[in-house]
Amino acid sequence: MHSTIAIHLFPGLRVATLLLALFSTAWGGQAPVYRVLSDGRAPSYLVGTMHSEDPRILAVLTPLVPLIDSVDTVVIEMIPDAVAMLAVAAATLLPADQRLRGLVGDADYSALRDAAGRRGIPEAVLDRLKPWAAAVTIGMPPTETGRFLDIEIYLAAQQRGRSVIGLETPAEQLALFDEMPSALQLALLGDTVKNAAQQPKQLEELTDAYLQGDANLIYRSAQAQYAKMPPALSQWFAGQLIEQRNARMLERLAPLLTNKKVLVAVGAMHLGGDTGLVAGLQRLGYRLEPWGGMPAR
Repeated sequence: MHSTIAIHLFPGLRVATLLLALFSTAWGGQAPVYRVLSDGRAPSYLVGTMHSEDPRILAVLTPLVPLIDSVDTVVIEMIPDAVAMLAVAAATLLPADQRLRGLVGDADYSALRDAAGRRGIPEAVLDRLKPWAAAVTIGMPPTETGRFLDIEIYLAAQQRGRSVIGLETPAEQLALFDEMPSALQLALLGDTVKNAAQQPKQLEELTDAYLQGDANLIYRSAQAQYAKMPPALSQWFAGQLIEQRNARMLERLAPLLTNKKVLVAVGAMHLGGDTGLVAGLQRLGYRLEPWGGMPAR
């Protein structure tokens, strides 16, 4: 699986120990942040995040803190509470009478086990995962500390007594994967293992695009990566994982913006393109302009 998943996928989808944590004040770029403007209302803010513990990404939090202080409500993809994490962890597991080895076959399982081993994933854990969960676990960036930008924004909002709202539920996010046909899940897993060696390069390409602060550049960079997947996977990625979720997020975000001053923080892949939140909010009559409060690179 290509590293585009790191730029937009929901924060809770890793098995137990794969949640992130690091904070750094070293600044490395602009990040996509927009003021959301409407006549007669105080501005709200739209922030693109990247689910990575890279200190260049995490440093985005520092200039965002005054914005969090200025709003009534912080809106994120999903509330990462204990209930959500338990639901996610349980949903990644195969039924008790099934094993991943039996689904993929001995030959493919050997390559999968090697890829998982390089990531420090025990075989006892690997063999219990659903194919899509194994693909996501292997396809995510390596983790060391347990936090990433979305978590930091969530914690900063809580510390400041701000209301926090999730745009999606764990069940909705998990359904995207659980409803994939078995053949497509196995294709996703095979593509992930095949491209495992390319993940660091792909992730760095996306990180560089992210730190330029241009949502459409991020979108195009990610598109170029997932277009290399087999056609059925590429279509699923674009339609189900991005466009369907963009529509749901926009539908739920619209009423919040009419009566609250909010900061919205979602994966940056959801901002750009014709179906992204920037274009969607513009169609609803909002004016969006890049926020100038980020330090220069």
